[in-house]
Amino acid sequence: MTEKKKFEFVKPKVGKIIEKDPESIFRELQIPNVKGLWSQQADILRDYYNNFKNKQDIAIELPTGTGKTLIGLLIAEYRRRCNQEQVLYLCPTRQLASQVYAKAKEYGINASLLIGPQNSYPDDEYGDYVTNKAIAITTYSAVYNTNPKLNDADTIIFDDAHSAENYISSLWTTEIKRKENKEVFESIIDLFRNDINDYHYNRIMNDDMEFYKPIYDLIPYPKYLEKLPQLIELLEANISNCGKSAKYAWSMINENLESCQMYFSWGEINIRPLISPTQTHSAFSRAKQRIYMSATLGEGGELERITGVRKIDKIPIPKGWDKYSNGRRLILFPNRVFNPDESIEVALKAIKNHGRALVLCPDNRAAQFFKSRVEKELPSFNILQSTDIEDSLDSFISKKKAVLILTNRYDGIDLSGDICRLQIVFGMPEATNLQEAFMWNRLNANSVLNELVKTRITQALGRCTRSSDDFANVLMIDSKLMKFCAKVENRVGFHPEIQAELDFGLENSEKIETVDEMVDFMNDFITDEDYYNSINDAITEIREEYEKKPKAEVKKLVLSVENEVDFVYALWKKELSRALEKVKVVIENLSGGRELDGYRAWWNYLAGNAAYLAKGILPIDSNLDKQYYSTALRSTNAVSWLSELIHHIPAEKDVPRVDPYLSTQIENIDSVLSGLGLHGQKFEKNMKQFIDLIKSDESKKFEQGLGLLGQYLGFDSGKPIGDGTPDGIWSLRNRFLGFEAKTEENEKDPVYIDACRQTSGHKKWIIENCNISEDSNVDAILISHKSSIRKDALPHSRELYHINCASIRELALKTAGVLRKIRAVLVKDQGFDLFTKEHIGNTLSEESLTYRDIEECFKVISLDELDVVN
Repeated sequence: MTEKKKFEFVKPKVGKIIEKDPESIFRELQIPNVKGLWSQQADILRDYYNNFKNKQDIAIELPTGTGKTLIGLLIAEYRRRCNQEQVLYLCPTRQLASQVYAKAKEYGINASLLIGPQNSYPDDEYGDYVTNKAIAITTYSAVYNTNPKLNDADTIIFDDAHSAENYISSLWTTEIKRKENKEVFESIIDLFRNDINDYHYNRIMNDDMEFYKPIYDLIPYPKYLEKLPQLIELLEANISNCGKSAKYAWSMINENLESCQMYFSWGEINIRPLISPTQTHSAFSRAKQRIYMSATLGEGGELERITGVRKIDKIPIPKGWDKYSNGRRLILFPNRVFNPDESIEVALKAIKNHGRALVLCPDNRAAQFFKSRVEKELPSFNILQSTDIEDSLDSFISKKKAVLILTNRYDGIDLSGDICRLQIVFGMPEATNLQEAFMWNRLNANSVLNELVKTRITQALGRCTRSSDDFANVLMIDSKLMKFCAKVENRVGFHPEIQAELDFGLENSEKIETVDEMVDFMNDFITDEDYYNSINDAITEIREEYEKKPKAEVKKLVLSVENEVDFVYALWKKELSRALEKVKVVIENLSGGRELDGYRAWWNYLAGNAAYLAKGILPIDSNLDKQYYSTALRSTNAVSWLSELIHHIPAEKDVPRVDPYLSTQIENIDSVLSGLGLHGQKFEKNMKQFIDLIKSDESKKFEQGLGLLGQYLGFDSGKPIGDGTPDGIWSLRNRFLGFEAKTEENEKDPVYIDACRQTSGHKKWIIENCNISEDSNVDAILISHKSSIRKDALPHSRELYHINCASIRELALKTAGVLRKIRAVLVKDQGFDLFTKEHIGNTLSEESLTYRDIEECFKVISLDELDVVN
């Protein structure tokens, strides 16, 4: 009988751990394609080893193309080898994790790729991680879930850390989407029916209004708290049908809902805390060290707010990287000289020339719009989206005609060299979630978000230029994006290289006269070597004149952030006394400086919330909530949200009431001026075209001019399609003006019955088709050259108004002049957004062009007051 062969066991080697710094580990690896570390890489590794290796939270700023992955992997390998630690290397997407894993293999570093469902991790790869034989490379979602398998890391490295906000916050954000859960969505909106203004409620309940004008709003905290029991009942009964992510997030916040806010838009509802309480999540909090790597760290505490960490030590950028170039970009702004349609035309013609293009959009609305234009006008091109590149970029790289359209992805895409020479940033990267959208659009807390916008723009610009000899064309298409980049106070916050490229692009965009000229300019940049060199030399030369200068108010944001984070955790733990202490310090740190008005109003509101919650629980002044809320309401008259808030919170009697209609009018005019441009000749070209249209008696031209007049005066203006519809409708929230224009008729003829019936019919059309509320105000106006009305038309003219064409044209000339006057001051002052809005409001009042003045102008003459003829 053959003797059974016994398993040949091995005796573990008990070796002495030899301390080696990351640089020594690099030399030991002898990576074939990397002959040596760049001096700046070596500087960072030495600084880390000598000064930061024992700190818990560290940030490293690594501009695109500077070998960030190698630095991260060397630090990871050092922690694994010398500290015997389990190390996680987190990436935003599976495709990026696979990319980093391939690099680790190339460098000879032991790594396990753990992506996809965590119950399907390969046993051997997972085993290598838990036994410290390999670094685990995975995605953010592997750590930020309710029951992470990777829950015991000693060191966590966050790659592209600024891209992590939504991956992190999603764990504490219960998201109800209208498209997927319409019944639940509408039930929640109905629950808060009396706490939402009629204007927003009616638009939300109208299925086709999403693309008209975005809605971003917040349920006032006292009303949210009052109806919290019903909200809990509603969600507990329905959350299992709202998708896994909503269900899991609900389980993370449902015992701490008092420390959350409820945001809503046309398409979704978010219930979430202000800052993610990551320290309550053991997979994150137990790590001995957390390292955050990003192309740009920002200056105002953004990383701390994103990660829920009160203080992060930053390794300073080595000398030499402050002027480092990672390739050359020709950045152009079509909106500087062209209207929106022409700007899209530039993009489409450029795509046709280049073959492959990357399009970065801030939201699904922008992405779907751009996609529809490509489908319509470039049918031979393949359109790819994020799901197509989840694991690999091959589906994009392999096609000669391809457009990759991504939503809210400004980092983590590597399209170097000939892979892609055209990048389009379509839309302002101002908000990646409802909380940011609310703070930017309704609160004007732009000081805190400006740094995030700069970070996203910086990240975006590194997608197609990955090394010093790379080059690409970049189109920035959006009037708000152009306005942001045109402001010197914003530009100086960028890296000097980007400042030079933006300045060059803004200056040259203004001089281009036709769409084809801009497209040819881009084409010559990438095909003509001598021409490229001359552009490169010009930008390099002016680059030396720039330096990065953070805004003064940014220092206050840094000073404030530790206490902001402490406040969120105190509220989460129901430590109300500590929360009130911390919020008081936050407000003190944000004192002074008009630039912080919006953000300071927000924190006074949050302080009011904490005091409202603590009332009856703590022995505090019973009016403390009212005092904080009143301070928020007094802070500025340029924040439209505050005009609504006063109706839903306790406030002192002397708090001034902000006119919500005027606030909306001001916001609309601010948007119009952004679109018309604060620089260059586009404004005057548009004004000339506008006056020419309104002066014409030809019906189609006049109606176009009438539409522009409404838009320039801050109304939502349009002309419905179809027979029997008004020749123009101007609306401001729930106030409507409908027009019937008779510019082609003889001034000597009287107004006939038909004209009266048509005008009256427009009033009825608006009531039936514009989804108006009971308290809406609808007026109908006849525009003509006439001064008399037939006697038999009188019974049909009641409650209708008449304005002469000459009066309309006088109003148009005055409007152009006032816009010119406002613009001149804004160009000179380069003012921050709250100043801009206050200046617009003051000018409208001075010039008698507020919405009230305009309505009065149209209602001076009743139609039945015209001279009566038989």
